[in-house]
Amino acid sequence: MICWLNGAYENIEQARIDPRDRGFLLGDGIFETMLAVDGAVHHANQHLARLSGAAELLGIAMPFSNVEITDAMINLLKANHLTLERAALRLTLTRGVGARGVAPPSEAAPTILMTVVSAPPPPVQMRGIISSYVRNEKSVSSRIKSLNYLDNILARNEAVQQGADEALMCNSSGDIACASAANIFIAADGVLYTPPVGNGALPGIMRGIIMEAAMAQNIPFHEAPISRAALANASEAFLTNALIGVCPLTGIDGLPVGSGETGPITRRLRA
Repeated sequence: MICWLNGAYENIEQARIDPRDRGFLLGDGIFETMLAVDGAVHHANQHLARLSGAAELLGIAMPFSNVEITDAMINLLKANHLTLERAALRLTLTRGVGARGVAPPSEAAPTILMTVVSAPPPPVQMRGIISSYVRNEKSVSSRIKSLNYLDNILARNEAVQQGADEALMCNSSGDIACASAANIFIAADGVLYTPPVGNGALPGIMRGIIMEAAMAQNIPFHEAPISRAALANASEAFLTNALIGVCPLTGIDGLPVGSGETGPITRRLRA
């Protein structure tokens, strides 16, 4: 496998990241995951805009322009012979090397890494649990794709241990915020709802696309807190992210969501 590391294409087995890199030591960095189909990267501009915004928030300089990064995406797909199938691109940006300690260095050369792998088809549907791990909606990390993903990892593992596909995470108020690696939407009485960013929802790229699609198709839609009771009474639910697109969520904690089948609003938006 060929990766793109700090502007150079290298065999991933020989590529080297400095052991003093703060991304490795402290999780001081951000990432984006993107879908490519037949050599075309979906919504690349939106992903790079979100990465740039998060980098600015954290005070990490972007070492390459969006044009250079976009060119690297296409070249990396070609180098790995992944231009005729579904592929997942992962772009990681860290603050780079710094002296020991938590305080960011006054000057640092950021590390940027891009990898790509073949991606399987999205699941037909998913079953979830409500995790015991809490999403801290007051933390800046809830609004960016931070390398600090421990809560999400533990929540997903909790789901796997219970035979489910995904874990829904509540915020400190007990409302549903998101899944471990996706945004959530529910429908009730023909109205679509998704948690607001202020409640701990990640400003997902696919989330934004679905919100625009709902408005374009005149589907009644609200960003609003989703309580456990609202989820239990929903007629349908689905999860979104760059790789799964729109995926029906048909069960929670062993109980069906609505009829337990893909609902009409989900089918309409998935199409």
